[in-house]
Amino acid sequence: MSIRERCCKIFAYFRQTPHGTVREAADDAGMSKSAAHRHKQAIARRNQHPESWLWETDVGFRWLIRFVCATIYMFGIRGGMGVRALSEFFHMVRVDTHLGVSPSSLNRIVARIEDIMLAYKEHHEQPRKGLAQVIAGADETFFEQIILVVVELSSGYILLEESAEDRTFTTWNERAVHALRRLGLQVRYMVSDKAKALTKLALDGLSCPHIPDLFHACHELVKCLGGRFATSIARVQRQLSTASDTLDRLHARAACPEKIRLQTQQVEALTGEQQRLKQGQQRYLDALHDFSNAVHPFSLTDVTRQTSSAVTETLQGVLKTLRSLISEYAITDSKHRLDKVGRQIPEIAEVIDVWWTWADETIRALMLPQELATWLRECMLPAVYWDIQTHRTSSAPLLQAYRTAHQQAQERLLAHSLTTVLHPQELKKWQRWAHWMVMKFQRTSSAVEGRNGVLSRMNHAQRAIPMRRLKVLTIVHNFGLRREDGTTAAERLFGEPFPDLFEWIVEHIDDVPLPREHLASAS
Repeated sequence: MSIRERCCKIFAYFRQTPHGTVREAADDAGMSKSAAHRHKQAIARRNQHPESWLWETDVGFRWLIRFVCATIYMFGIRGGMGVRALSEFFHMVRVDTHLGVSPSSLNRIVARIEDIMLAYKEHHEQPRKGLAQVIAGADETFFEQIILVVVELSSGYILLEESAEDRTFTTWNERAVHALRRLGLQVRYMVSDKAKALTKLALDGLSCPHIPDLFHACHELVKCLGGRFATSIARVQRQLSTASDTLDRLHARAACPEKIRLQTQQVEALTGEQQRLKQGQQRYLDALHDFSNAVHPFSLTDVTRQTSSAVTETLQGVLKTLRSLISEYAITDSKHRLDKVGRQIPEIAEVIDVWWTWADETIRALMLPQELATWLRECMLPAVYWDIQTHRTSSAPLLQAYRTAHQQAQERLLAHSLTTVLHPQELKKWQRWAHWMVMKFQRTSSAVEGRNGVLSRMNHAQRAIPMRRLKVLTIVHNFGLRREDGTTAAERLFGEPFPDLFEWIVEHIDDVPLPREHLASAS
């Protein structure tokens, strides 16, 4: 019997029998009288605050352990707070009388929690039956060491997050292939920037199509035109403000008409230039939105099926518009950014055919009647797709366009005869399937960029991330973080529930340090 259990028995006895003797308490707890007396004295020393009695009970002490573990898990491990700050917090809430919460004691608890989490991963991250197909996004981030990151884009599951000495193809191929084989996964296509090692990884290492990241392509366009328009408009605005102030002063002191006329002409010229630049900026923003809106499996205007050739033609037209803006507004593209984007357009558009091939193969494998298969392709998939897109953007123009497309697709779905005759359970089944299929369309590696941002913040807050802690943070991301629908990345990838990570920690935390000062005499 542990010290804690003996204390709980002595406390329970005297709480139920206030006038009982130490001998009776010892007999009830099955210990010597001297041991019972020492425990009673230790309990009295710990009883310093009005709430102290609660921590002496078995239920209260277990809740106290949960409280300490939750604080360390949320703020120490996930939030990056140091043990000194946590120790100060635990002293503020006055639990130091019943648990060891010094920095050294907390370090022991942190290490134990990390051990439990690593064991959780080994127990639950096992390959499933069959060779599941996934979409990979890859990138690297730089701290004291290079961190290679591969994320399964449809679920958000981190497949690889390890330090490396370099980012060559050989290193990428060795790490990525091992991670995929370990879980029994096969990459259907990979999305990343145009780094040579990553392109080769997709084509040669993983034997799958490589899709250039649409976000990076749009960012190239922004760097080419967005900053130039913003800088020019700000410059003209400053000049116009100065010229307007000068004109006001000329009017105030009744200067000669010729000066006023010349200054008025200058103000009018600057106003015209400002309007011209704003018109150009709006044309650029419209073209940028058109570039992004083109890369969807369904047309934004009539929600019909698109092909990569049609998307390529649209993107080339947008690029032509941007080239005309560069010429009209005398913008210098010294780094040939538009040419760089132009070379990527066929590969960017390829994601449309890759996804449709996957969808068609999946539908054929289900061996459905022709009418039902057509209904899934032309009605259910676009309705679910545009519904998901409306929840993914915060841009007002894009949101309005997506809502319009969703309304049009929804009307088509509801007007189809199959929608009205299918049983509600059958309809929900196909909605779930369509959601799963739609999530397989990924045109950016933003999940990887977001993960790199999180690691960067952690690295800055903690002045470096130890590799052991990096493994633990990967486990938290895969098995601990939940989306609005309540699912973790592991559940979305493997299609099955997993035990709650924190409850697993609480269940397996078996040894927590006790305050040496208040229990030494009771041992």
